[in-house]
Amino acid sequence: MQSYYGVSDPDGTWNENQSNAFNSLISLAKGQRDIVQAGEACLYERSKEVEEADIASTEVQELVSEMLRIVKGRGVGLAAPQIGVKKRIFVMEDTEEGMSDESEEERERKKRYPFKAKVVINPVLIPIGDASAAFMEGCLSVQGYRALVRRHLKVKLKGVAPDGKPIDVDLTGWPARIAQHEMDHLNGVLYVDRMEKRTLRRVDKVNAPVPTEKHDEFGACASVGETATGGSYLSNKSAIAGAEDIETLTKKSKNRRRR
Repeated sequence: MQSYYGVSDPDGTWNENQSNAFNSLISLAKGQRDIVQAGEACLYERSKEVEEADIASTEVQELVSEMLRIVKGRGVGLAAPQIGVKKRIFVMEDTEEGMSDESEEERERKKRYPFKAKVVINPVLIPIGDASAAFMEGCLSVQGYRALVRRHLKVKLKGVAPDGKPIDVDLTGWPARIAQHEMDHLNGVLYVDRMEKRTLRRVDKVNAPVPTEKHDEFGACASVGETATGGSYLSNKSAIAGAEDIETLTKKSKNRRRR
């Protein structure tokens, strides 16, 4: 009999079982892994898909629980390679407390709102429309810095939850940005690989204005906020897909539900 540590909703929200508290205590006693920093090989390599038969394994179920514990109170997302595990899994969550340092106006501008923890295994991201947005991003694996990054404004997120159920949800604004950031990690990409040139700054300078004058060598910086179209990275519709055969993923999920 398969044993999962929780139950998922179709949008990927993960509801961990209360009965799993004992397992969590055991895991805490073992200690948790550190977040690896830029320079570690695992951050530059493509992670491997999780086999269908392994989703219910203790290894994967405990990995998910550990990732959720690590990210809570420290960030809005975490991918498995960030703790040295090259599996295609990421978690994401945003809370009122976590965004309390931003004004209501800034949250509205970013389309940022709180949502419960989502866990996605073997994720697929599909851009929706041509609109994009450029905002400052940071990363738990590149501590102390921020830079302007342009992302798709809307994406469709597909994948499998830790209880084997399919995930299919449309994300807009900040949640879409988080998903794209974590997807990059699974493909061996850091946000600094996608950042707008000349916008990197220390975290204490995050609110400093981006350069407005056109540079002779690098050109003009992107403007902060939304635009109707994207740049060269965004024009590549397969850039964030993560899997070529979406139908195969969907069929596997349907087969699991019929068992």
